[in-house]
Amino acid sequence: MANRVNRDVIIVGAGIVGCATAYFLAREGVGVAVLDPNGIAAGASGRNNGLVEHPYDAATAGLFDETVELLAQVLGGDFPREPIGTLLLTHDQASAQALERHYSAFPSLAARALDPDQARAAEPLLAPGLWACTLSTGHPIMPVEATTAFAELAQAEGAEFVLGEPLALVRDADQVRGVSFGSDEYRADRILICAGAASTAVLNGLVRPEIITPLWGVIVSVELPTRPRHPLIEGALAAAHGSGDVEIEAPFTLLDSPSWLAVGSTMLEGDEPDGDSWAPRLLARGCEFVPSIAQAEVKGILACARPRAFDNRPILGRVPGQDQLWIAAGHGGRGMSIGAASARLVAEAIVAGHDAAISDRISARRLTG
Repeated sequence: MANRVNRDVIIVGAGIVGCATAYFLAREGVGVAVLDPNGIAAGASGRNNGLVEHPYDAATAGLFDETVELLAQVLGGDFPREPIGTLLLTHDQASAQALERHYSAFPSLAARALDPDQARAAEPLLAPGLWACTLSTGHPIMPVEATTAFAELAQAEGAEFVLGEPLALVRDADQVRGVSFGSDEYRADRILICAGAASTAVLNGLVRPEIITPLWGVIVSVELPTRPRHPLIEGALAAAHGSGDVEIEAPFTLLDSPSWLAVGSTMLEGDEPDGDSWAPRLLARGCEFVPSIAQAEVKGILACARPRAFDNRPILGRVPGQDQLWIAAGHGGRGMSIGAASARLVAEAIVAGHDAAISDRISARRLTG
């Protein structure tokens, strides 16, 4: 017989969204248990590039602004309040100007095309002849520290974290009533799935498998003689954001975070990629943009599965057809950038008992379509 454990809310997943939701609920006096088979920040929340970056999407731009404020409150002096600026790199003037026009839809980004001389003045590491579009965004952080900070705040408010056991949803006919975790069975009025790329596997037939799928990236941690001044992102990759259609085999990024200086990343569906085989391709492409990468010392390689939603926007709220089951997942590569505000929004909806305040553009209601 399993031990029965009762809580007000069970959260499956101890990434940035799960930990932050636990904090926002616990500080309202809600009894919360966070369950994760691996550990805190074991997935994308601990293995991403560590850049809080504008989502470039009107539906989630407000979540980004709020997340910046929340991270500043939680991390204090460890969070850079002012963006360091991001450069989107291209090989021609027309592409740079097209990026400027595209991102001008968000005035706060102050998008501006740079000719090759201006681009190298902004970032001396660049290869000659590259054009760029500069954006006023980018707050480098350590993703593990941000996630852990929310977990510690949640624990201080009384939330319980239980880690390291296999889990499965407990169903009564077609309704989810709890979670089996190791030798225990957790029951609650609300069960919230924040399992990132594993969310549809956890839901196991309750939603279509394609609702959230893993989009794999490989990060190569390197040491360079001179570090970049700004995050560098291949413009074609940036332009494809939101469409999920990236034709570049190994799009270039170079991000300098407090955790690592990282070259990446691939955009691969399916099974976890072999980092050792991808690293040379990533470094070779990086040399086209930053020649000094040819002298880089490789410090480590890791793979990260981003939880890509079917329409590239997070899925928040009550799962259609379920009385007690909720979801907060599908943030793609923007978990650090919009996750804390998503968590606050979902926690507020759970306390209210309904998700009517969550916009249709990011609500779980669109799963019925």
